[in-house]
Amino acid sequence: MDYKEIILKTLYKVQNTIKTRYLKGNHIELDKGAFGDIQYDIDILAEETIINTIKMEMPNSTIVSEETGIIQGNNNKIILIDPIDGSLNSIRGIPFFSSTIAIAKNQNFSDIIAAGVVDIIQENFYYGDENGAIMNNVKINPNKTNELKDSLIALDLNIRTESGKEVFKKTRTLFEKTKTQRIMGSAIIENMYVASGKIDAYIAPSRQLRTFDCLPAMYISKIAGASIQFFNKENDFNLLSKERVSFINACTSELRKKILNELDIT
Repeated sequence: MDYKEIILKTLYKVQNTIKTRYLKGNHIELDKGAFGDIQYDIDILAEETIINTIKMEMPNSTIVSEETGIIQGNNNKIILIDPIDGSLNSIRGIPFFSSTIAIAKNQNFSDIIAAGVVDIIQENFYYGDENGAIMNNVKINPNKTNELKDSLIALDLNIRTESGKEVFKKTRTLFEKTKTQRIMGSAIIENMYVASGKIDAYIAPSRQLRTFDCLPAMYISKIAGASIQFFNKENDFNLLSKERVSFINACTSELRKKILNELDIT
C-alpha cells in the first residue's frame, strides 16, 4: 500500500477545500467535539474531507480524530488525524493553521509508519516515513544549533492550569538565555519548523496538547533527525489515549538537554 500517495492525496483535497472556506470568513460556531473543544464549521468540513477519503483508501482502519473521536475499525491500523490544528487562528483570520494525518501499525507513537502535514495557507506539504522527511518533495533536516544563546524556540504554554502556571515560572531563565521565542498557535506547523530548520526547538511543557495535536509532526521531526523526548517515563505515547502530551522536540540532543536543564525537567 502506498501510504505516501494516500496521505498526500488526502491533504491536497483538504487544503483546497479549507483554504477556499477560510477566505470566505464568517465561520459558524457549533458544539463541542469529542475531546471537549469548541467546533466550527471549518473543523467539520476538514474532518469530513479527510475521513471520507481515508475510508475509501483504508476502509478497515481505526480513525482517531479531534472532532468525532474514535471510529473503530477491524484491523490493527490506526489513522490519527487533526482536521484543523490552529482552529482559533483560522476563524480569527490568522493565516497559520494546518491539517495532519499519521498512519500507525498499532496503537503507540513508536508504531507510526508514515505521516503528513499541510500548511493550509502557505501550501507546504510535509511527509515522512522510513525513507526520510520531505517538504514539497525536497529533503528536510533540522538545524545543528547546540547553544541556548543561538536558539529560536517555540512553545505551547497554557497558564490556565496550576501545572501550567508552575512551568511558566521556570521559563523565565530559559527565555533570558535563548536568542528569541515564539508562540504561534499551531503545534503541528511549529514542529515542522523544527524538522525543516526554521526554528531550533518546540516545547510543550504544560501538558495541554492531545495526541493528534502533535504526534504526526513529532514523527516527521524524528525521521528528519530531531531529538524527541516525552516527559513521561516510557518516552512513548498511546495514540488512543485522552491523556495530554508533554514533550520537547529539539534540533539536536545537546540543545534538548540544555533546555531541559533550564526547565528542571529530566
